[in-house]
Amino acid sequence: MRTASNGSHTVRKITLCAMLMALSVVIGVACKNWFTWNLYYRVTFENFPVIISGFLFGPLWGAAVGAGADVVSCLLSTNPSVNFVITIGAATVGILSGLIPLLFRRTRAPFSLKLALAVASAHLFGQVVIKSIGKIMYFGMPVYGIFIGLAISAVVGTAEFFFIRLLLSNAEIASHLSDITDMLPRKTKEDAGK
Repeated sequence: MRTASNGSHTVRKITLCAMLMALSVVIGVACKNWFTWNLYYRVTFENFPVIISGFLFGPLWGAAVGAGADVVSCLLSTNPSVNFVITIGAATVGILSGLIPLLFRRTRAPFSLKLALAVASAHLFGQVVIKSIGKIMYFGMPVYGIFIGLAISAVVGTAEFFFIRLLLSNAEIASHLSDITDMLPRKTKEDAGK
């Protein structure tokens, strides 16, 4: 039986995920229109909100945010075409960033390790492997472009890890998230209740 509290938590998750999707769209459109060197390479932080949604709320929420943000940002960019392999890559970013914390849920693995593995796997498989396959298939990206994408993802992923870690370790932010997710650092989650 659903309680009013559970319904409120669901509405808050949907609202937060919608905001994260919108943030990813804005970042994606800005980067596609202004920070793209060519069709294959760009520095973008559009995965940042997708990783947060997957990490906090699980793989299905992350996949929805990733796929939805990719489709909308493609339609709003200067080249409005959706590459479904790249959309699958965006969904994979959300899936893996949500799956990794679930795999370590019953362990005493440190929060930073879970977050680092989530960000690294999301970038490696979703961004570098799957999205690169889409770029090779549809846009003719040379195969060596995978290594350029790997280098860009290493830098961007590292920055995203530190920013997400800083964001989720903030006691004020944690206090607002603590009743709708249990993926916050333990110390911060306990402090948030005080």
